[in-house]
Amino acid sequence: MKKVNNDFIEQMKAAVKSGLFVMVIALSIWQFMGWLQHPATLPIKQVRIEGELRRVTHSKVSAALSELVQTGYFAMDTNAIVEKVTALEWVSKAKIRRVWPDTIVLSLKEQQPVAIWNETALLNKQGEIFEPVFDAKKMQLPQLHGVDSKSLNILEKYKEIEGLLAGLALSVVQLEQAEHGSWSVVLSNGVKLNAGHDEPENKIKHSLSALAALDGGLVEHIQTIDLRYPNGMAVTWKDGYEFGQPNTKVKSPSSNKIKPLKG
Repeated sequence: MKKVNNDFIEQMKAAVKSGLFVMVIALSIWQFMGWLQHPATLPIKQVRIEGELRRVTHSKVSAALSELVQTGYFAMDTNAIVEKVTALEWVSKAKIRRVWPDTIVLSLKEQQPVAIWNETALLNKQGEIFEPVFDAKKMQLPQLHGVDSKSLNILEKYKEIEGLLAGLALSVVQLEQAEHGSWSVVLSNGVKLNAGHDEPENKIKHSLSALAALDGGLVEHIQTIDLRYPNGMAVTWKDGYEFGQPNTKVKSPSSNKIKPLKG
């Protein structure tokens, strides 16, 4: 019996020693992790900014990060940094990585505007709306109008119509989908097309074929083409012109001639 008790005591001593050893290791790890997370441990000394930047300046990025990078290599909050940088008006995406022992590298991607949206904002290639400060005259982008939730759909329609104009020396200056769904297009020659609700690209394609058959001088007198008729279209002429008059050219910044459609 005495031998059994001694064996039990020895086992308990071994267990206590093992437990103490584990506790010491756990405490050491906890203290070490606390040391790593301390802002004074391995302070960040350098921030590198990468990416093809035209509108985003290094000074703006640095100003946005000034407080967030005043910390240690391991204590840095990468999520907060990415969130702060992507909040800058021209930044589309941001990625961050650590470079041992005291550097972080910030990779930025700028927004690429493809259209002006409702006069006060811009659209990127994904049809996403962003609202930086910009000069519309310097942007030289098409004007798209519509409900915000349909921005991508309107951008896709713009691309389709631009495809129809390829080779015609024309482009879309303005495309609008009204709240009730009706489409209208202004071309670079000044002609406005009211295309109705359904399949505007098909109606515009047929109207371009009709315009291609007209004399170039006559086209220059057209102000609006209404395509909302099932079996035809209505033409509104510019002020001062009556159909049947000689096709004398009028002075207009939109005098591009329409070349015949192929096929």
